[in-house]
Amino acid sequence: MKKHLGIAAVLLAVAALPSPLVPPASAQAVAPAAQGYDALVALYADFRALVPPPMVKGVPDYAPAAMARHYAELQRLQARLAAIDDSAWPIPQRVDYRIVLAEMRGLEFQHRVMQPWKRDPGFYSTTNLGFGPKMHGAIAIPKLPIAKDKAATLAAQLDAVPEALRQARVNLTDARGDLARLAIVQKQVEVNVYGALAAEAAKLQPALVAPAKRAQAAAADFKAWLERVEGTLPAHGGVGAENYAWYLKHVLLLPYTPEEVRVIGEREYQRQLAFLKIEEHRNRAIPMPEPVKTRAEFDAKRAVEDADLLNFLRDGDWMTIPDYLKHDPAEGPYLFPFEKDPSKPGLFDPPLNLHFFFQAEFRDGRPLRAHNLPGHAFDALQAARDTRPVRGQQRLFFVNGLRNEGWAFYLEEFLIQSGMLEDRPKAREIDYILGAKRAARILPELKMQANEWTWQQANASLVSRTPKWMKSGDAVAQFDIELYLRQPGYGIGYYMGKVELEKLLADVAMQEGDAFDIKAFHDRFRAAGSIPISLIRWEMTGKDDEVRTMR
Repeated sequence: MKKHLGIAAVLLAVAALPSPLVPPASAQAVAPAAQGYDALVALYADFRALVPPPMVKGVPDYAPAAMARHYAELQRLQARLAAIDDSAWPIPQRVDYRIVLAEMRGLEFQHRVMQPWKRDPGFYSTTNLGFGPKMHGAIAIPKLPIAKDKAATLAAQLDAVPEALRQARVNLTDARGDLARLAIVQKQVEVNVYGALAAEAAKLQPALVAPAKRAQAAAADFKAWLERVEGTLPAHGGVGAENYAWYLKHVLLLPYTPEEVRVIGEREYQRQLAFLKIEEHRNRAIPMPEPVKTRAEFDAKRAVEDADLLNFLRDGDWMTIPDYLKHDPAEGPYLFPFEKDPSKPGLFDPPLNLHFFFQAEFRDGRPLRAHNLPGHAFDALQAARDTRPVRGQQRLFFVNGLRNEGWAFYLEEFLIQSGMLEDRPKAREIDYILGAKRAARILPELKMQANEWTWQQANASLVSRTPKWMKSGDAVAQFDIELYLRQPGYGIGYYMGKVELEKLLADVAMQEGDAFDIKAFHDRFRAAGSIPISLIRWEMTGKDDEVRTMR
C-alpha cells in the first residue's frame, strides 16, 4: 500500500496546444550560449516557479489562452536548457541535468498529451482528499474550530469553488467518459464533505456555514452536469500507445518498452502465484491469523511490527537506520479517499468491512510496514533533509515514482529473502499475495493507456487476478485503477522499479565481486536521492548505456 502524496504537485497543471517533441527552431535560435552548473540551478528555479498555473481571484486559470502562454514559456525554458553543454561535467552534475530535463518533459507531456484541464473532469477536485492528480489549490479540509485568520482564508477558498467549477465546464472540451464517471464518484464525496463541514461549522464556526454550503451546491451541480453528459463522451481515457511509450522513456527514464513491461509483468505474476501456492502447501496445517477488530489492537500490533522491522534492519547491518526513522504512534491506518466520506461508517465500526490491504495488514502488517516505514516514510524524512539544489526538491510529474515505489516493493520481498519472516509462515503467504496483486496491476495500466480497455475492464481484471481477499467493489481496486488511468506509470511502477533496483544490485555486485556489501549498496542507493533508477545506475556504476538512449 502506498501514500499517494505529491500527486497534486505533480500535476499542478498547465496547457493545451499540440506541438513537436522539441522546442521549435525559432526558440532554439535565441537561446543563450552554453553555461555551467550554476546556470542549470538558476534555470531550474525559473522552471519550478513556472509550474503552478496563473491564479485569478483565487481560481487557477486553465483557459486555453492561459495554457498557451504557459506552454510557450516552458518552450523558452527548454531552449535555455538545450543550450547548456553538460558533456564535460562530472556524472553527479550530469545526472542533475537529466532530472531537470525529465521534469520539463513531464510538463511538456501535460501540455501536448494529457491536458487534464480539457480531458479529465476529476482534475477539478476542489478538495485535497487524495483522488490522484488535481487542480492547483485544492482545499485541505480542517477540523473546526480554527483560528480567525485561517477561517477567513478557508472561507475565501470555499467561495472560489463555484467559479472554479464553472470554468471547468468551459475548459472540458475533450472530456472522456471513463474519467467523467470517476469524477462523478469523486464529486459525491466532495458534496458529503462540504455538507459535513457546514454542519460542523454551524456548531463551532458559523461564519463558515454559508461558504461551505455554496461550495457544496457547486459540487452537486457539477456532478449533475457530468451525469447528464458522461454517456455522450468517448469511453477511453488513456494517452495512447505511442504517447505512453514516449512518456516511459523520456519522463520516467525507464529502459523498457511497454511490450517488455508486459512480458516481465506476466512472468512476475506467475512467479508470485507459484511461490504462494508452495508456501500455502507448506503451511497448510497453520491457520491464517484473524484481523484485529479495534483501533487499540491495531495500534498495539503496529508498534510491535515497527519495532521488529527497524531492529531487524539495524541489527542485521542491512542498511543504516537513522534515529529520525521510528514508529509514529499517531500515524494510524492509511485511508483511501472513499474512507474519508463522512456518510460512510468508521473503519472500526462493526461489522468490519476490510478492503484488500486491511485484510493483509490487520492480520500481519510486517510486509506492508516494510513498504511504508523504511520505504515511503524513510524516503520522505530523508528528502526533507536533502539540501541539494536539484535533488533536494520534491520531484514533479512522477519522475521519481518508479524509484520510490520500486524501493518500497523491493523491501516487501526482501523480508522473505533476508529471513525476517522465517518464523512467521502466514506473513510469508501474505507477502506473496501482495506481490501477486502488485503484478496483477501491470496489465490493466498498459491496456487502459493503450485505449484497449475501459476502466471497468481493467478493474475486473485486477479483481479477478488477485489471489485472495479482493471482491468486486473493493476500495483498493477502485482507487488503484483510477490512479493508474489518471497517472501513467503508477501501476507498473512497483514492479518495474523493483526490477530496475534488482538489476542495479546485480550490476554493482558483479563490479565489486567479493567486496560487495549489501548495507553499503543500500546506503549508496538511498544517498543518490529520489530520482530515476536509471540515473542512479549511471552514478553508481558509470554505465550510461541506458541513459544515453533517453536524451
